[in-house]
Amino acid sequence: MTAQVNALAKPVLKEAKDDVLFVGKLEGVAHGLVTYENSVVGDVVALHVKTSTGNDFETHLTLTSATSMPLIFVIPKTIFEKNLVPGANAKLHYSVTRASNVSASPVLTVRLEP
Repeated sequence: MTAQVNALAKPVLKEAKDDVLFVGKLEGVAHGLVTYENSVVGDVVALHVKTSTGNDFETHLTLTSATSMPLIFVIPKTIFEKNLVPGANAKLHYSVTRASNVSASPVLTVRLEP
């Protein structure tokens, strides 16, 4: 029997309103929230951020104990503000690796505004 992760939900960008992030209003960092069911010790959860302006960010954690959801990932403001231009966006998704099986969430697209 292989350990599978159920279908994953999109991540949430806490500071975004209606899928728009006002970068100038960020106080240093943004927060990516990840929630999924049936987490187990040993799951590796990675949050991926890619902007249309060429900035990439990835961070991950390994669950070491029973963990309450959501998991909170800190994303530096610079990922969103570097090379910010009108019409820019950011795509966020996360993956869960369990026993060599990788499940990926749907992508959240957020419009970036100064």
